[in-house]
Amino acid sequence: MAFSLLNEEERYLSAHIADLQRLSVKSGVPRFSTFLNEREAVVAKNSVKGRPCFYGGYDGAARVVCGFVQDTYAEELAPSDIFPIVPITFSFRERDSLSHRDFLGAILSLEIKRELVGDILTAEGHAVVFVHEMAAELVMALDKIGKVGVSCERGVTRPLPQQQIKRIDTTVSSLRLDCIVSAAVNTSRDRSASLIKSGMVNADFSPCLNVSAEVKENTVISVRGSGRFRLSEISGETRKGRIRVVIDKYI
Repeated sequence: MAFSLLNEEERYLSAHIADLQRLSVKSGVPRFSTFLNEREAVVAKNSVKGRPCFYGGYDGAARVVCGFVQDTYAEELAPSDIFPIVPITFSFRERDSLSHRDFLGAILSLEIKRELVGDILTAEGHAVVFVHEMAAELVMALDKIGKVGVSCERGVTRPLPQQQIKRIDTTVSSLRLDCIVSAAVNTSRDRSASLIKSGMVNADFSPCLNVSAEVKENTVISVRGSGRFRLSEISGETRKGRIRVVIDKYI
């Protein structure tokens, strides 16, 4: 990833990650970032040589912490034992519906910075929130999310909620980015092209302004304001020459 292609915030992040690596090598002590989103994790990975570790509290986490543990005392330890991540399990009545947005709003209202909050997984009657250890005490003091009473425990004490996915079976005229975005968000080709040219679309967590870029199987596409999608399957052509695809929408 060329440094010149990064925006100002990403350049600062790149320099910060490189500093963490230098400090870890110099001191022999592991060093960790705060939580990174998927785009920031790509920037971090490309900011250094060597093997940074990424962990978000569970396998498959979207928001992760970047850590440097190679050649330190923690090199042989499990990520769950060394990363500064605390899972907190919230319980509430099943008839009360609480969303990711509800939990995030309540946590940020405590004046906790967004980078101290990882994934928030919700299910009926409970949720698991991953936070940086610096924010754990404040988050555990929450006894209400909105108007709903909650109780909390440190750790994952109930089944980890699974990411919900909506399957979209459809056909497209080509695998161009504007065609896939159009199918994913159910809009016109012209509108999808406008979104791409405006910088509203990321492909595999990096901005893509090329409407004709070919989308390959398993590419993750983020459309600002519409969510995150994955082209999970390309399954041949129809008799009229259109391409059958399956797009997963993360709910």
